Amino acid sequence: MTKSSKLVVLATAVAVLPLIASNQAISKPSERNTVAGRQGAWHNAAQGSPSLADCERKVKASPQDASANNDLGWAYRQHGDLAQAEHYLRAAIKLKPDLPQAHSNLSVVLFDRGAFAEATAEARKAVDLDGKNPVYRVVLGNALSSGGNLKAAIQEYRTAVELKSDYENALYNLGRTLAQNGQTSEAKIILSQALRYDATDSRVLELLDHLAGDSVGGGTPQASTPPAAGAPSAKPAL
Repeated sequence: MTKSSKLVVLATAVAVLPLIASNQAISKPSERNTVAGRQGAWHNAAQGSPSLADCERKVKASPQDASANNDLGWAYRQHGDLAQAEHYLRAAIKLKPDLPQAHSNLSVVLFDRGAFAEATAEARKAVDLDGKNPVYRVVLGNALSSGGNLKAAIQEYRTAVELKSDYENALYNLGRTLAQNGQTSEAKIILSQALRYDATDSRVLELLDHLAGDSVGGGTPQASTPPAAGAPSAKPAL
């Protein structure tokens, strides 16, 4: 496999953050040595997946509850049913248009379905409603970079890191996009910072190896499709 193809494969890895109940405490950084800023399985829905049955029961009991519809939509996304995910997330937004996590979660689902323009629009709505949530900034950054707007994406990732300095997934996405934009030296610094919070993140390790190889060979990383980053239901899993 060529170096450029390795970067393409790496950058298409899906970064998934788990659903967190509104009354669940956010973990402290010291308790998250290997998963800081990126809890759950970013490869798949093996971890951090809300109970589909529980979410279905809540919607059945309270069909007009926007948060319940949002949670069910995200549960369907985590279980791979994008059509149902979109249905319930749109229902949540119809019930409560100012629910930021519903817009951000819908952006992730639209990204998964390849509707990048609408994914960007929904991500912007989430940020407009709650610009201090770093997860929403990363989701917007992913949507922007999918359309080739790397500079705007980089700014969103920088803002996410400013809001939460130990947000490992934001650091990874910032480093990845800097590399795509040809800013290799800064990308290496940012990716090295990401390893402080998760020394086992293979995405970061492989990209650093790729950049080290390019430094020797004089190559430039190729632009590629970014991963999606899921937005949690109520509070970010940070």
